[in-house]
Amino acid sequence: MDQVFNPLGDDDPQTLGGYALRARVGAGGMGQVFLSFTPGGRPVAVKMVRAEFAGDPALRQL
Repeated sequence: MDQVFNPLGDDDPQTLGGYALRARVGAGGMGQVFLSFTPGGRPVAVKMVRAEFAGDPALRQL
C-alpha cells in the first residue's frame, strides 16, 4: 500500500536529533511524528514530544 504524507509546514523543524525531516506523518496528544531516513536509506519515524511532556523524567525513561 502506498502511503502519502503531508509536507513539512513552515513552523515544522527541518532536522530533529540529527535526522533530516522529509514529511509530517501525523500528530496527536503527545506530539508530532515525522518521516526521515537512515544514512543507509531505511525509512524511520521521528517523534517530537510536546514541550510540556519533554521535561517529565518518567517519560524520558521510556
